[in-house]
Amino acid sequence: MDLLIRASLLFNSLYKNVNGCKISVSARKKLSNTSDFLYGEINLLSWKKIVERANPKKDGVFFDLGSGTGKSVIASHLLFNFRKSIGIELITELHEQALKIKENLKKIIDPKTQTHVSNRELEFIQGDIFEIDLREADFIFLNYHIRKSKKFLDFEQQLLEQLKPRSKIVTTLKPLQNSAFRQCDHQNYKFSWGSAPVYFYEV
Repeated sequence: MDLLIRASLLFNSLYKNVNGCKISVSARKKLSNTSDFLYGEINLLSWKKIVERANPKKDGVFFDLGSGTGKSVIASHLLFNFRKSIGIELITELHEQALKIKENLKKIIDPKTQTHVSNRELEFIQGDIFEIDLREADFIFLNYHIRKSKKFLDFEQQLLEQLKPRSKIVTTLKPLQNSAFRQCDHQNYKFSWGSAPVYFYEV
């Protein structure tokens, strides 16, 4: 059984009864500062194609900014050779669900996949993406969930100040605005909400 099949079986088992959208909607009703955010999730096969297209640094560090229940982080940990796969999520309930997924992975992972990931770190951090130090990052995924364009432009400047040259960035739905980012490509891929454009950049 090849790596993709093993990873797919594990991934589907881990997320079989997890509804990230429902968790997000319920959690945001209790908070006053999250109406500016949207929620969506990756499709495993689409994510594999996206990462392969981005061609990030081997043994690099991957960050998902706004990682929800951790789908892209888990998928990246299982499928690719990132030294670290890190998810940053603000909402407590989503972060806690990602931690449960991480613990469940330890219980059901098969020996061959365990060998593949044995020297690779998997981490979930609860925090605000606007306050995270990203100097370690080699590859960033930003599922464009920020409604206010001014806030997003400020965040682009933050990325330019922190990221290393040749770091890769992938965004969904909307492109980056700052011309200092070199756009490499854009294509449509399947996500939980349907087909959406994905934009590929290099610093």
